[in-house]
Amino acid sequence: MYEWKPVHLDFTLSPYTGLTRASWIDAAKHFLKGIFSNIKDFNSPVIMPRCETEVSYPNTDSPAHKVQAEYFEGLARSFFLAAPLLYIEPDLEICGFRLKDYYKAHVLKACTATDPLWVFDIQHMREIEKEAEQKSDAFQQTVETAALVICLWICKEVIWDTYTKKEKKIIADFIGVYAHEKTIPHNWRLFNMLDMAFLHMEGYKIDKDIMRDHAQTILNYYAGGGWYRDGHSFDYYSCWAFNLYTSFWNRWYGYKNEPYLAARFEENANRLMQTYPDFFDKDGRTNMWGRSTIYRNAATSPLAGNFFFKNAEADPGLARRIGSGSLIQFICRKDIWYKGVPVLGFYGPFIPTVQNYSCAESPFWLAKTFLCLYLPETHPF
Repeated sequence: MYEWKPVHLDFTLSPYTGLTRASWIDAAKHFLKGIFSNIKDFNSPVIMPRCETEVSYPNTDSPAHKVQAEYFEGLARSFFLAAPLLYIEPDLEICGFRLKDYYKAHVLKACTATDPLWVFDIQHMREIEKEAEQKSDAFQQTVETAALVICLWICKEVIWDTYTKKEKKIIADFIGVYAHEKTIPHNWRLFNMLDMAFLHMEGYKIDKDIMRDHAQTILNYYAGGGWYRDGHSFDYYSCWAFNLYTSFWNRWYGYKNEPYLAARFEENANRLMQTYPDFFDKDGRTNMWGRSTIYRNAATSPLAGNFFFKNAEADPGLARRIGSGSLIQFICRKDIWYKGVPVLGFYGPFIPTVQNYSCAESPFWLAKTFLCLYLPETHPF
């Protein structure tokens, strides 16, 4: 069976779970082995086997551009696993794939209009929908651009810094379109903010008025106690979106350019840390709650993510205990796996948790938890 068995255990360092940094590295590699065992060759995209085809996309009711969206979702969300590992092991190989070569090539492919794996810009998708007499308010690619810029930053020296000036411009132009285009009035504004923050950090021009409008609106969603309204809802999205993404935005842009807003985001995230651990049981396990169910232990990501703020107030030992407990909750089970990848569900397949914006690669949003591997080896977490 495909379930993971913990290794590198140290119950002196981590008395409740035994997991160490080396355990987490091994777990990330386990997920990636499952992914790359399903990729035929170097030029093939990250498309995973499906055990459900009616609700998740692409399906018979999907616009044609959703096929390209699945390419990008697979690439960006698996990159959340690969980027921290590349930061640690730049020459890492998985299933015969040299990860830095694969992700460097496929990120550029995704952003290049002449490449068969181009994931389309917004104008192109609008033209496709016009011909099919369909219309979308926003596009999945906007979500994945935020994952992309986080990962390019995490392993910056390994991939981003090795592109030529021309290649960087192709990628920056692609991201820039999504950064400044229409979004959805809830957590999606953070995707635009991260895109613009990354571009600004890398010396590209952005619209700072749009940036401020997004950031002020995100702050206006704050409801108290560290929680933000995500539209009209509260669930784990409120935490791993608002309280994780703002930590990166603060570092890249907010602390220097919008200090008032950055201070509020940090203050709110620290306020969440006072009570958020109570949402997990004594072993650190995650409850099945809300529309983020298929992302499983991604719910723990704002705990480690708190340490990306300048003045983090999370308890590092408790954060690690919960993060490791929730990781064990899922990765050690037999029923979450389908041909080496997590299925759409909480444990096994469970259609009521699947949204029409879910695809076979969506569960790899859980990889946000592995961003903790970017923290220094000596960090208390």
